Amino acid sequence: MSAPEFAYTPEEIRAIAASARNEFEQSIGHILNIPQEQRNFENTVLAFENAKDKLTISVQIPQFLALVVENADVRKASEELRLKMGQYVVDLMTREDVYKAFKKYSEKGEKLQPIEKRLLEKRLREFQKNGLGLEPHKREKVRQLLKELVGLNLEFQKNLRGVSDALEVTNDELKGLSEEYKARLKRTPGGGYLVTMDYPDYNPFMENAESDSARRRLCQMFNNRCVDLNLKLLEAALSARRELAKLLGYRTYADYVLDDRMAKNSKVVFAFLKRLQTKMKKKGRMELKARLKLKGPGATKLKSWEVAYYNNLLRKTKYSIDHEKIREYFPLETVLEGMFEVCGELIGARFVPAVLPTWHKDVRSYEVRDADGSLVAYFYLDLFPREGKYKHTICSSLRSERELENGDWELPAAAILSNFSSSSGRTPPLLKFSEVNTLFHEFGHVLQILFSRAKYSRLASVNAAWDFVEIPSTTIQQWSYEPSILRRISGHYKDKARKLPEETIEGLSAAKNINSGMFYLRMIALSLIDMYYHTLPGRMDIAKVYAQLMEKVSLVPVDGDSHPEASFGHLMGGYSGGYYSYIWAEVIAADIFGVFQAAGIMDTATGCRYRQTILAPGASLDEAGQVERFLGRPFNETAFLKSIGAA
Repeated sequence: MSAPEFAYTPEEIRAIAASARNEFEQSIGHILNIPQEQRNFENTVLAFENAKDKLTISVQIPQFLALVVENADVRKASEELRLKMGQYVVDLMTREDVYKAFKKYSEKGEKLQPIEKRLLEKRLREFQKNGLGLEPHKREKVRQLLKELVGLNLEFQKNLRGVSDALEVTNDELKGLSEEYKARLKRTPGGGYLVTMDYPDYNPFMENAESDSARRRLCQMFNNRCVDLNLKLLEAALSARRELAKLLGYRTYADYVLDDRMAKNSKVVFAFLKRLQTKMKKKGRMELKARLKLKGPGATKLKSWEVAYYNNLLRKTKYSIDHEKIREYFPLETVLEGMFEVCGELIGARFVPAVLPTWHKDVRSYEVRDADGSLVAYFYLDLFPREGKYKHTICSSLRSERELENGDWELPAAAILSNFSSSSGRTPPLLKFSEVNTLFHEFGHVLQILFSRAKYSRLASVNAAWDFVEIPSTTIQQWSYEPSILRRISGHYKDKARKLPEETIEGLSAAKNINSGMFYLRMIALSLIDMYYHTLPGRMDIAKVYAQLMEKVSLVPVDGDSHPEASFGHLMGGYSGGYYSYIWAEVIAADIFGVFQAAGIMDTATGCRYRQTILAPGASLDEAGQVERFLGRPFNETAFLKSIGAA
């Protein structure tokens, strides 16, 4: 199976949409014409899966290009395709005739193997959650709402990708920033410097700029991205979701989302979040007190634009950790080489640079080979910012694995998109320690996509329960904190043999939980915001809900002139009612990593068991059962609380 191709013109993208739909409609027509007495798994369920897979494969790469291409015409055509296909899939999954074909086949009671039975059950549930089985007028309203939500979500994300705002600062306001950082910034005709909203500009400035007023201005600009456009989109989406849940007979939209996830319902999620909040409150308050002491006598509140600065200052003063200096030991090339070696050794694979078609000259491409040398997947890295590109960090599935009709396997493909600092001309690309952690996290997603071996793409890892999806990524991230691994993945950019100094490794280990209380309280606050947005009845003041929960739970108030909810992309990017999944995954990942720690973190037998038990099944098995099989028991919060110093 060859690697994906990425060279498409706008005309080709538009033509693909029409041809893929026409071919799919023909296949659906054949399925619908089968007499009831002749229906079986192969000519109904499997035929539908094969047809839908062909449709998905035809449009998956053309849709992906919206996130990565510089050419505005190609990007526009790709964005139009995303909208058309998103709404077409809604039409498909709300078709009464297709649902009836599945339902009539199901009623025959044909004896199926567990994997085929799960596939059928998943599809029937999916149809029902899209309104099939309701009376016609309700069914049509559900269809309208689902299509409306596709458009709202895509528009929200497109607005964020289009952000080009920048704050002009003076040379004096750059005090605290490195010369290498300053050299990267664009200059203004008046001699100023432009700090963009991209993370390689924003994060170092918020951590290091000594000017409180400049940090405040940048923070306000960052937290007001797309405010005029996105607030109304978010409000419209929340209204549509409330109406959708009511039509489908759910108490709230969160319950609609959660009933096929590990958590099952909103009560479980609220209890989970409140329990963790209670256990972290003391640590969070102690951390806040330490930062207020640094801020100065009489300080009673930490502002949103001060958090990163005082966190960084505390690391420097208490543990002598200077993250700008530490970057020198994490050149991108060295980190990648080390990460590939560590993860490859752990699960029995190799990541080999290969010349493959890509979408930009900066993209790195790889073949993924199993221990026996066989080709199993393709993998891409697109790590630096550019105009029109996705602004955050994400792992994208470019092609899911599945068993083909001839018995061969479709080779999966995945890409990491990020926005690390590129070479300044003085140094090669260097990663902050937090970026190393992020890279390991996203590579955990890559492993999940590439080493899933689900027979049907509907049961591939990308279609697992959303509160399971973050577990493999968060698990692999744990290796990036381990002293023995830091020695393997570090090396000064001037001399690779110079590893991260032992005192620095000890300092990083000691400082790992320096702000874990406040960090996780903020994550809990965002999770609760998401849950309240999707459980409160009727229209609400979304800015007020956001501000109240952030101040009460995270202990840091939102600036009165800011609207960070307008750029809370997860709410409009697949995580509505599901943001808790991140901290849920942290809890389970800590439990899983404890098994590795007991055996030795590079124990290949445990790595093999992890690959077979957690990665390989994808969504083919009950996700909670997968975790329980690996642990030998249900998961609990003990290991997590201990790992962050809150036990």
